[in-house]
Amino acid sequence: MAVRGIVIVLSLSLINMAISWDDKWTFFVFAQQWPPSVCNSAPQFKHKCYTVPKQVKTWTVHGLWPNLGKKSVENCNDHWHFNWDKVQFLDRQLNASWPNLFIDTNHECLWKHEWKTHGTCAATLKATDNELRYFQKALSLNSIAAFNPQKALEKAGITPSCSKAYSIYAIQAAVKKYFKMNTSMTIMCTRQRQTGRTLLMEIHIALSKTFNVTKMPEHDIQSCQPADKIFIYPVHNIDCF
Repeated sequence: MAVRGIVIVLSLSLINMAISWDDKWTFFVFAQQWPPSVCNSAPQFKHKCYTVPKQVKTWTVHGLWPNLGKKSVENCNDHWHFNWDKVQFLDRQLNASWPNLFIDTNHECLWKHEWKTHGTCAATLKATDNELRYFQKALSLNSIAAFNPQKALEKAGITPSCSKAYSIYAIQAAVKKYFKMNTSMTIMCTRQRQTGRTLLMEIHIALSKTFNVTKMPEHDIQSCQPADKIFIYPVHNIDCF
C-alpha cells in the first residue's frame, strides 16, 4: 500500500506540474521535413547520413512543438524522462514517419529529445498528455492527406527531381492552397555542400490546441532566398550527382 501511495502521489505531482505550465503556450508548431535534405544538412550538425531508409516514402515528422508567440516553450519537466517502453510498439511507424536519419546517434535519440524538449510541455492537453499519445498524435497528423506536403506540391506540378528547380514562392503558394491556409508558414532550406544547391528541407505550420490550422505569429523563410532555385531531390537519392 505504501508503494502504491507513493506512485499515486508522484503521478498526481506530474499532472499538477503539467497543469501549472498550461498558460505558457497557446498553439503547436507542426514541423515536417524532407528526408534527402535532412541528410544533406547532417554535416552542419556534425552528424552522418548516407542514405534514406527504404521504409521512408514521403515527408516525415520533425516535431510537434508547443509555442507561445514567437517562442517555443521547452523543457517543461526535467523529471519526466522518456520511456521507450511506452512507445515501443510504434517502432515501425516511427522509423517510417519520424525517423532518426543520423546514423552516428542512438536509435532513440531523436524521440528522446523531442519528448524531453517538447512533449513534456504538450502534456497539458489530454490528446498529448503522455509519451504514447504525444507520438501517436504527431504520427496521425503526418498521415492525413490534408497535411501532406508531397500531395500539395505534386498537385501544383512540383515533383522531386535531380534537375528541375522551383521558386520558393511557388512552393509556398502550393502548400498554402492545398492546406487551405490564409496565414503565414515557415519554410526552411539547407545547402548541399558539394554543389551549393539550395534544398527544400522543412515546412512548419501552426496548429491550435484542437489541431486546426491557426495563425503563425510571423512569416519566416529561413535559408531560402527569393532568388534561389529550390531543389527537391527524390526521396531515396540524397546526392543527385
